Amino acid sequence: METKKVTIFVVDDEISVQESLRMILKDEYNVFTFSRPEDALADISLGPDLIFTDIRMVSMDGIRFLEKVKKIRPQVEVIMITAYPDFSSSLQAFRLGAFDYIVKPFGKDQVLEAARKALQKKDEAMRTARMIEDLRKAVEFNYEATTRALVLAVDAKDSYTAEHSRRTSELLVKLGRRIGIPDSRLIIYKRAAELHDIGKIGIEESILRKKGPFTPSEFQIVKQHPVIGYQILQPITFLKEGLDIVLYHHERYDGKGYPKGLKGKQIPFPARLFTIIDAYDAMTTKRCYRDKLSPEEAIKEITRQKDKQFDPSLVDLLIPHFMTLKQDGYLDNL
Repeated sequence: METKKVTIFVVDDEISVQESLRMILKDEYNVFTFSRPEDALADISLGPDLIFTDIRMVSMDGIRFLEKVKKIRPQVEVIMITAYPDFSSSLQAFRLGAFDYIVKPFGKDQVLEAARKALQKKDEAMRTARMIEDLRKAVEFNYEATTRALVLAVDAKDSYTAEHSRRTSELLVKLGRRIGIPDSRLIIYKRAAELHDIGKIGIEESILRKKGPFTPSEFQIVKQHPVIGYQILQPITFLKEGLDIVLYHHERYDGKGYPKGLKGKQIPFPARLFTIIDAYDAMTTKRCYRDKLSPEEAIKEITRQKDKQFDPSLVDLLIPHFMTLKQDGYLDNL
């Protein structure tokens, strides 16, 4: 059976640039050229896998075109073309979802390599999407068995994650009861906390197991795990009230977290609460790239991060209970 050829759009108001890219790409891909972004948008139903677009065009600039494309077909990869590299425009393009940019005059090898990498990323994203859909269906069938399977699958990639999830879910219940959260709600929170890092199943093992700090591009990949986890677990109706923990456990009170950069009380309460517990366990656990802190040191660091990483009112509420649990020896046994 013949494999369907990849479709590429080339959008540039210079005919010479259109023709250059068409000649470079035509042997490997189906190539459609457009002088006007509006025409490319009108033919978007052709289903392009990749779009090369100039940044500076008369009828519509490439940034606005990129934004429109991503709203219609977010899965399409876009490579920007420019004769005058500009940091501000490039940054804006990347924020809107552009994969890369090439500078005129460009060479054949540069164009083919950029296309190859962009299409490889698209294929990886599609595989992840299929995996997420398969896992969502599995979770709907059998929650308990699937939960164990998911935790084991992530544990195979990152052995820290499974024990971390167990400890944080147990500590969440312990502290939650002390501050008056009803058991009926804590059951939901505990289940969500057990799976809060499940999105790491969609992150490359080489990145998760890396010794030392992430590169900026690696960190961008790691930052996807709350969204992947949320997408996997979203169909489970009885987890609905706890999914904020999965999606927002890396948000910061000062608005500098991810994935949405929520600030202050915009972050749902369960996530603001769990973020403190999650950070405590991370700080008091030895990792391959750093030593662990003592419970006292971790509590001091949490206090220092009031109004920055953590909700100050929740820190003030939890710290006395942390101290009591420490005195009772509970924290040493986690």
